[in-house]
Amino acid sequence: MAGLGPSGRAPGPYAVLGVEPTASAGQITSAYRGLVRALHPDAGPADSEAGERFRDVVAAYTTLHDPVLRAAYDDARLGPGRGGGARPVRVRLRPAPAPRYDEPPLRVGPTRWSAG
Repeated sequence: MAGLGPSGRAPGPYAVLGVEPTASAGQITSAYRGLVRALHPDAGPADSEAGERFRDVVAAYTTLHDPVLRAAYDDARLGPGRGGGARPVRVRLRPAPAPRYDEPPLRVGPTRWSAG
């Protein structure tokens, strides 16, 4: 990504788009669209820094727009034990109920339309 954050690491997708980690999909899309309009290479003079920032914004949106990629990023960001990390979930499967044969099957006949 273009610049390093205060911790010496590249800023994450939330910081690139300027949204909170609790932002909804609509807020993420809105922030992305505003930044793309402002940073698009066709919208302004040729600036290499704006081009890098544009690529960062597109990459951040790609990560946060897809629910699966966003969940994977959040799990890696938070780490296990701090609200992140995947935990197995027990699922109890029950057999499907047997079909009932005491009622006649639903029958549908021809439909008559009346000109009225």
